[in-house]
Amino acid sequence: MLRDDIFYSMRKSLAYFLVCFCTLCLMPDIQAQEDISTPKDSVDASPLSPDFMPVYLSALPSEQYEMLQYKPLDTNMFYTPQTNPLSDPLNLYQSLGIFAQAHKNMIFEYDRQTGFSMITLPFPLYFRKQQDLSYFDVSSSYTKLNYTYGLATENSFQALHTQKVRQFRFTFDLNGYSNQGYYIHQGANMFTMNVFAHYQTPKNKYGVFVSYLLNHGKYAENGGLTDHHEFADRQPLSAKVFEYSNYSVLFSNASTLINTHDVFLMQYFNMEGKKQGFYFGTLTHTLQFKQVSSLFYDHNLNNDFYQNQFYINTDTTRDTIQYYSISNALQWSNYRPFDTVSSQHYFFRIAGGVRHEYVGAFMPYYRGNTMTLFARTNIRLFSVWDIFGGISYSFFGYNKNDARASVKATFAISRKNSHYIGFTADFYRVSPDYFYSYYIGNNSLWYNEWPKQNSLKLSAYWTRKEYKLSFNYYMLHHYIFMNSHYVPEMSNSGINVIQLQAQAPVRIHNFAMDVNVALQHSTKSYIAVPLFAGKLSAAYCFRIFKKRLKIQLGGDLMFNTSYYADIYNPLLHQFCHQEEVKVGNYLYLDLHLSFRVKRISFFVRGGNLLAGLMGYHYITTPYYPTQAQNLRIGINWRFYD
Repeated sequence: MLRDDIFYSMRKSLAYFLVCFCTLCLMPDIQAQEDISTPKDSVDASPLSPDFMPVYLSALPSEQYEMLQYKPLDTNMFYTPQTNPLSDPLNLYQSLGIFAQAHKNMIFEYDRQTGFSMITLPFPLYFRKQQDLSYFDVSSSYTKLNYTYGLATENSFQALHTQKVRQFRFTFDLNGYSNQGYYIHQGANMFTMNVFAHYQTPKNKYGVFVSYLLNHGKYAENGGLTDHHEFADRQPLSAKVFEYSNYSVLFSNASTLINTHDVFLMQYFNMEGKKQGFYFGTLTHTLQFKQVSSLFYDHNLNNDFYQNQFYINTDTTRDTIQYYSISNALQWSNYRPFDTVSSQHYFFRIAGGVRHEYVGAFMPYYRGNTMTLFARTNIRLFSVWDIFGGISYSFFGYNKNDARASVKATFAISRKNSHYIGFTADFYRVSPDYFYSYYIGNNSLWYNEWPKQNSLKLSAYWTRKEYKLSFNYYMLHHYIFMNSHYVPEMSNSGINVIQLQAQAPVRIHNFAMDVNVALQHSTKSYIAVPLFAGKLSAAYCFRIFKKRLKIQLGGDLMFNTSYYADIYNPLLHQFCHQEEVKVGNYLYLDLHLSFRVKRISFFVRGGNLLAGLMGYHYITTPYYPTQAQNLRIGINWRFYD
């Protein structure tokens, strides 16, 4: 039987892993790897060894850059077994049952970038954007390799290398995921790659930064199980739990192919006076090219989904979305793009510029230009107040009269302990994704004239080091969503969303714990959120063999209350509103065992261990069950020069 085969494969792979591990334990020159989990001030005082080298990272400067704010790279074992982004303690997402497929945040958020947007793809944790990349500060070089093997069908891989040679920095980062799934026609194969280089002249008068980012994903789309209740409501410990082929799916032939390319170039000139210390500001030019293409393919069409609605072909569906954009921005600022956050008691920074964007799109067809004026400021007063502000306004094209304004005020209780309280306000008056306005496909067709979407977000927060407590209040008007008939719809009244979220990383000697919990309420069902969602990750470390071998025992627990979670439509790449199936009220438990020898870490992770014991309602997206009990084995290897 399939069940016996899986357990035999699990036992065989685990035995092989233990043999390899025991062999490594007998090596005569084993040393423990030092941790880098403390702030930069204290890291510098740590003893240096061949297995220790400080590595810091910061968010990468984008077109409207901010100061670099470095944090130490956390190399402790606590995060070693969390190679899948969905398992990170700070991520609370509904998914399609296996990693690397479409997913949606359970915590409501509304954030729009300036400029044209064709479609928002549902892969925020896996598909990279320029603002997701990290900028490394290393003494010479840092390399990281990790590989995870999941029984019986999962594989993930990362190769990261960053190099610093005088005024030149280079980073290469490759991530790959392969997952064949467990149910009929369920799978994901994707990889992301980014390469960037930064060079500054010796006196820092001129600098250039160039980056290339690729996302590639190929998915077997089964559309979920056709009968949600057949799976979820069967008797406990039913033999069907491992007979995945017994459950019928909506699609048996459909597939999706998505490719994105992003090239970003920034060059800047610092206008220094002849007299030392005299500074006229910095001129910055940015050029960005983005291309997105997606293809949904299906044959032997299932009319339970397509409902005999065909505009082009009744036998085969090949729905595509393709577009590209070219943007240029020129701006002046009285601070430099790659400067670090200042420790001065008083300063006044200001920047402003103009941005032009040209967009060409196919299916749906669009050609247009947009011109955007923008400005931002950062002011520090009396050494304790930091005030940030930004505004932008667009002219011409689809985004004509779009506007965005934001303000953030932070009071520093103690900068040494990163102890702050603050308030933010973000206002958007923007056009929806072009996809919601015009679309033509084999099975979907609409032409809509929408008013501007208006959104106001008010937030108050408290932070101390990595602890954070925040209160968010959204006011949304003309909110547009995909309804249960898979067509765009606009809310006929305003929507309010209230959130209270807390994050608490606890570190006491050898014990580590991360807590992430959120309470939410929406006044309209169009925005589907659970009342409560939370995740707890905990671990305990100890050393043996004269402290040469480090061992960690840990686990992750996730829970959310029941709610009508959005359903996923693979043809449109969108999550859509529904009020037929509730998900939630289920505990997800993962346990892991990790080992570290020098700079090499190993782990064994058991996932969803309560499956069957608590029933079979382990579903975060309707009709897409998550995996039952599963086992993953991984290795993580770091190199320093």
